[in-house]
Order: sequence, then structure tokens, then C-alpha cells
Amino acid sequence: MIVDKVYVTFEVYEKLSRCKELVKLLFDAMKKYRIELIESEDYSELEKEHPELGKGELSVIASAKKRIAFIEDRKAERVAEAVGVDVFNIPVLLFVLKKEGYLKKDEIAQIIEDLKLKDDYSFKKDIEEELLK
Repeated sequence: MIVDKVYVTFEVYEKLSRCKELVKLLFDAMKKYRIELIESEDYSELEKEHPELGKGELSVIASAKKRIAFIEDRKAERVAEAVGVDVFNIPVLLFVLKKEGYLKKDEIAQIIEDLKLKDDYSFKKDIEEELLK
């Protein structure tokens, strides 16, 4: 898959800034690649329909429009797919970054740990094991 440009909503950037390892990767990538910080589309209707989702997830779903959305929340992935948005998630991203040599095993382990502690994100056991090989 060739990616022409990547967009990050302010809501997502704010959330990622809580995880030191992820925000550093994002900041470095924004400087090196074509990644833009954007204002999100109005997500108030989605928020009414799916109050269980956070602002980051809602902003991405509302702003994706014929793009691939990066979503790390499984509930939000299902909502995005239901409204016709293609989804890319954290495990897929980490596998790509590992395969391409951008992340080493210890960096992936730190990201996994940070996501568990700071965002209550858990990986399926087999996926985590594969990432840490």
C-alpha cells in the first residue's frame, strides 16, 4: 500500500502526547514524512450515536472520508467500519514498523507497556508474542 499523505487530528495528537514513546515517534515522523496535523470534521452526530467513544476516535472517524483511518480502539474500529471507513490499527502499524526496521524489539516492548499502563490497551496474546519475537 502506498500512502500519499497522513493526517492526524488535534484530538489524536493530544491523546498520543500522553505516551512519551508514541508522541516522539509521531513528532519525528511528522518532520520526516508527509504527516499533517488537521482540525477534525464535526463529529457531534457520531458522538450522540456512540457516546462510549472518545474524542480522538470520533474525530478520526468523522474526518476519514474515503481515507484509511488509524484507530486503536476495537469498539471504534467497528463503528468506523459500519460507516464505511477502512481501518488500520496499532498492531498492524507496529508490525509494519518492525518489518521495515523502524522499531527494534525493545522499543516495541516499551510501546506495548506504555499502552497497557497509560491507555489500558491490551494486545491479543499471540499478537504481542509475535511482535516481541
